[in-house]
Amino acid sequence: MKKTLLTTLLMTSTVAIATDYDHAPVGNVTWENYHQAESDWNFLGLQEKVGVNEWLHAEAVSPEAQTVIRSNRDVMYSTMIVDVSEGATFHVPAENNDYFQIIHIMDENHLVHAVVRRGETLTLTADDLTTGTHVHVLARTRIAESIEDTKRRQSLLSIKANSSKPYQGKGFDADDVVGYRLKLINNVMKHGAPIEGLKGFGATLEDVEDHHFKYVTAFGYAGLPATTAQYLERVPGQGETMCQEWTIPTPNLDVEGRGGYFSLTTYGADGWIDSERFYTSGESMRDNGDGTVSMTFNCGSGEVYDFEVSEGWAGVLRLYEPVNVQETLDYMETLRGIQIKPL
Repeated sequence: MKKTLLTTLLMTSTVAIATDYDHAPVGNVTWENYHQAESDWNFLGLQEKVGVNEWLHAEAVSPEAQTVIRSNRDVMYSTMIVDVSEGATFHVPAENNDYFQIIHIMDENHLVHAVVRRGETLTLTADDLTTGTHVHVLARTRIAESIEDTKRRQSLLSIKANSSKPYQGKGFDADDVVGYRLKLINNVMKHGAPIEGLKGFGATLEDVEDHHFKYVTAFGYAGLPATTAQYLERVPGQGETMCQEWTIPTPNLDVEGRGGYFSLTTYGADGWIDSERFYTSGESMRDNGDGTVSMTFNCGSGEVYDFEVSEGWAGVLRLYEPVNVQETLDYMETLRGIQIKPL
């Protein structure tokens, strides 16, 4: 998924939504059809690489292997465009598959957002979609034990489609789609347009609020709904390079049933990974024995939870499979008030 920004930039805001942001058309891409144009851009881009009903398995993110800023080190991605016009079945096996793995499904409106988890099977036809006959699939396989074992688990993913007609583009100009996407991103970055991911992902248009729906599509196409994953877009107090520590409560995630987990990834000021010590999972953070865990930054301890960061660095905390959505949203608000402390 080659994008300018990722889902990790989705923000929760209580700022009132203004009506004077720049939503002027770019070519034939308009506010009204942008979500379809963005989907079209993604569907066609993937289909051009591997065709229809065929997997594209990505490699693990590293300082040497990055295709987008704020890359996600937690998982390895597998993507596919699937023809469901005559039905297709999606399955994630549970046998010999002990870690988090899902198939995430979106239609041509960037809606549906069905998630198939380990041990689950889902059959879809065009009647189950809000529009069209094809879906964009983004499977996520947690990286654990080894890259070889992760690839083995990627191979377990099963999608069986009863037809293989190619997706037909809607006639949008690719440069216009990118131009409109950047317009919405600029509205947020320079003019403060709010984004609430919870209001931007849904099964139908009735489940989303239009403003958040369009901006979520621009910032986080193919992002997961809050019922499956939530993100803290910045570490409070990030950016300094002295030895520091961040201590946070352990989140309430469905570890046993759905393989839930959390992690922290750090990036340079430009959003790219710029060190070898840029990631750790929650299991590897320092357990303080009191319901909290800690991470350190530039402390030279050699511990797996000690990050190497540069001036202006930024961090993203990712949480998968919350037990309770609202509880986790409240937890995120708590984290926004917990500052890093110098040691």
